[in-house]
Amino acid sequence: MKFANKIFSFLLLTSLSIYTSHAQVKSAYPQDYFMFPIKPGQRNYLSANMGELRPNHFHSGIDIKTDGQIGLSVYAAAGGYISRLRVSTYGYGNTLYITHPNGLVTVYAHLDKFNAAINAYALEQLYGMQQTDIDIVIPPNTLVVQKGEIIAKSGNTGGSGGPHLHFEIRDERENVLNPSLFGFSEIVDNIKPSFSKVAIRTMDIDTRVNGDLGRAEFTAQQVATGKFSLGSTPITANGLLGIEIKVFDKMNETHNVYGINCIELKVDGKEVFYHNLETYPFHDSRYINVHIDYETYILKRQYFEKCYVADGNNLSFYLMNPLNGKISIRDTLTHKVEIKIYDSRGNNSVLNFNIKGQQQQLAKIVRATTPSPDFKVYENTLKIVGPAAYTGSASLYCKGKVKAFPPSYFINTAPVYLVDLRKTLPDSSTAGSYKCAYDFVEMVPPGKRTVKVDNLSLRFSDTTLFDTLYLRVKKHLIINGVETFEINNPTEPVFGPIGVLFCPEMAQNKNDRCYFYNINNSSSGKYEGGEWDADSLVHNLKYLGKFTVQKDSVPPVITYKSNTTKRINFSIFDRGSGIDSIRATLNGAWVMMHYEHKSGLIWSEFLHATDVLKGEFILEVTDNAGNTSLYKKVL
Repeated sequence: MKFANKIFSFLLLTSLSIYTSHAQVKSAYPQDYFMFPIKPGQRNYLSANMGELRPNHFHSGIDIKTDGQIGLSVYAAAGGYISRLRVSTYGYGNTLYITHPNGLVTVYAHLDKFNAAINAYALEQLYGMQQTDIDIVIPPNTLVVQKGEIIAKSGNTGGSGGPHLHFEIRDERENVLNPSLFGFSEIVDNIKPSFSKVAIRTMDIDTRVNGDLGRAEFTAQQVATGKFSLGSTPITANGLLGIEIKVFDKMNETHNVYGINCIELKVDGKEVFYHNLETYPFHDSRYINVHIDYETYILKRQYFEKCYVADGNNLSFYLMNPLNGKISIRDTLTHKVEIKIYDSRGNNSVLNFNIKGQQQQLAKIVRATTPSPDFKVYENTLKIVGPAAYTGSASLYCKGKVKAFPPSYFINTAPVYLVDLRKTLPDSSTAGSYKCAYDFVEMVPPGKRTVKVDNLSLRFSDTTLFDTLYLRVKKHLIINGVETFEINNPTEPVFGPIGVLFCPEMAQNKNDRCYFYNINNSSSGKYEGGEWDADSLVHNLKYLGKFTVQKDSVPPVITYKSNTTKRINFSIFDRGSGIDSIRATLNGAWVMMHYEHKSGLIWSEFLHATDVLKGEFILEVTDNAGNTSLYKKVL
């Protein structure tokens, strides 16, 4: 099948020299080298598969169900040695990495407890560094494990949303490999994936879909097992188009919804785009934000995968036409579109629909409702919708000059004006009674640059932007002493951080307890951080949108729960900037405190089995703003 024949023709990223035969894809992966790490030999189920779309990353392994409980035995999938160990409150939580003689590495994450030998080693490192979180590389053969040895108990640590084992297979270059291709018979899947929606996006100012510039969504309909269509909905278009799809997969005897691994797009029988997420470099995962339609994800929490390669997308698992998978329609013919999707077991489904070419002309689009006056940026185009029944030109103002733009077309009686931002970056516009200010500062292409707007400076590096950013900055507002600023909006992704230097105007906001907070989703804000340099707050922001500077002078809350002679338990909570560090001592000696941030619980663990809780115990909890709470108890 095509899925099997093409996988390795362009994904030779790994160090496995056996990847040579296109006809024997699964044989390229050792089918009996690894054993299943949870209940090996028994039927099991996944709660997530490899390559699923997640916030800011692809899911890099499989999530194996653990019967909804903590404490199942986790087995070493093959012999080797523990090469890396992580104890963490967030992310992967408690994690083990095993390096195997064939060069591959297996990863076991969200563990509850390590086995006795590994836990003793971990405690030695924790106590030696006096750190509650560690991520260390372990010398070869320090901790040797055998295939089938119990290395840990499954858990729910770190960022896990419920008990399960996250399991990965990586090569020597940190490329993640799809574990489902290694022949685990414990997982059964013969269900075909499904289409939910298709979106068609215009890629330049001269392109239209059903007469309009922008993005149009269509609902998929199943016509037979594994076969879908868009029904009788007519689609007309001209110009350069990009297709996006919203899809999902199912597996036998589960209610979970999974992602797919492979997409193939053909137009008039010719392949224009292909991708297979069988393997990719682990550290390239943030490119997911240009692999998907990021705006739709932010606004609707829906994942649409692009069947084209957007500017700034450096992922290497694509094959495409010279237009990077985009479709060019310049005639009035009917073009047949076929999209085939595969899951990791090779189950596939196909969707077929037609696009009728249509010559571009000044036209009137008939809709059920007339849109309200508004504006939006699509790629390099500013689309302005004027007021209903207005037929005149729009006036664009730019640096004291004015330019008239006639309507490009109408939606019912509302005029639509299209502006190429590469040629004109307007300060404001008027169209009849509709007036709008855009707050454009400048066009920022990828690369190093510093932009200063009043008391706000933005620093862009070579890796900040995926594509040209039409930078908009709303000057900070001061409401009840709270200063805010807005950089574009959160629906526009960035790859790397933007360096921000902000000098608050009000003295009360120039305080060592004041930090940046993201207020995209709530007025209370999410702590971002920052450091003070003289009277300016400096930080690297990972997202665009609205930000403020807030003061946090309230220390964390510590609540004693219980204790025995071996362990003491607390809950901790901080309403403002969040917990930064935890430090405990017994008679002046450092004591390890485990922290589960989802429940707010912390508990002690001694280095030696003979140690007991006796004497003066002191717990110090500090939040990210530097506020500290102390708890003392004589035991």
